[in-house]
Amino acid sequence: MRTKLLAAVVAAVTLSGCAVGGESADAGAAYPSKALSILAPGSPGGGWDTRARGLVNALSACKVADVDATVTNVPGAGGTIGLAQFAKHKGDPYQLMVMDSVTMLGGIVSNKSPVDLSELTPVAGLSRGPSAIVVPAKSPYKDLKSLLDAMEAKPRSVKWTGGSLGGPGQMTVAGLAKQRGVAAKEINFVPTAGGGESMNLLLSGAATAGIDTVAELRSQIEAGELRALSVDSEQRVPGLDAPTMKELGLGEEAVSTLAGVLAPAGLSKEQQQDVIALLDKVRKTSCWKKDLERNNWTEDWKPGEEFGKVLAEQRTQVTAILGELGLGK
Repeated sequence: MRTKLLAAVVAAVTLSGCAVGGESADAGAAYPSKALSILAPGSPGGGWDTRARGLVNALSACKVADVDATVTNVPGAGGTIGLAQFAKHKGDPYQLMVMDSVTMLGGIVSNKSPVDLSELTPVAGLSRGPSAIVVPAKSPYKDLKSLLDAMEAKPRSVKWTGGSLGGPGQMTVAGLAKQRGVAAKEINFVPTAGGGESMNLLLSGAATAGIDTVAELRSQIEAGELRALSVDSEQRVPGLDAPTMKELGLGEEAVSTLAGVLAPAGLSKEQQQDVIALLDKVRKTSCWKKDLERNNWTEDWKPGEEFGKVLAEQRTQVTAILGELGLGK
């Protein structure tokens, strides 16, 4: 099954930087000396978009750099439409892209993308965020066990949604199915281009269950429109009455994804270090720390080649899982 390529939708928002000072008074280096362009290869309002705009806010509001920063959204095909455009900016350290490892790797494998993350310059892994398994408030399923019982009895009767084809949501569901003896290819999973589309499927009753980041689901859970059955984090998420998958004996089925930033291919070591140093300043600001707290993100700083190593390891993991789903290369 191939995900439908969506037309690129570009929505740019430019935020002007402030005078250098405040929390980063030492940010007087040559880089950045002109405007930065940050690509979010997903829809406005989604996780990648939220992270990109958080970076822009920290650069400006916490006075990390006296330059403009622009966020551009290019959604579709698990991020690979935006990835293909981004790859054209070889050697340009002023072009950056936010992403998360498993989602984009899943998009690359399932869509047979001609561009691979190994071709780009790893800047840094920044954070991990918990996901939740949810059902509509009127659903008869009150806990994860009853939902998985139904899937085990009649796999196609449970319609899942949550993210792109081959993304971490589908991979987690595949792991849960395998644990119950259900073949991955029997899963009824409806891929979407973003959180808004998944939410519509859930709230309309067109989907039985969904899996997405807590940041995207929290408002509907708190409003009583969705019921959280479990979260994939190590600890329970404050404010959510839901056990962890680990508590339920399902911790190994969760697929953890690392969110971070990439630069185009062709950067020198010095240019790579300049971008890493900029993000290091950003992550230490109160602006970014507030975003971490607001979105239930946990910092996981992995600069440069450490991030590249994670991407290479997860490339192997993702390829194997998607092979079981019939989506591998």
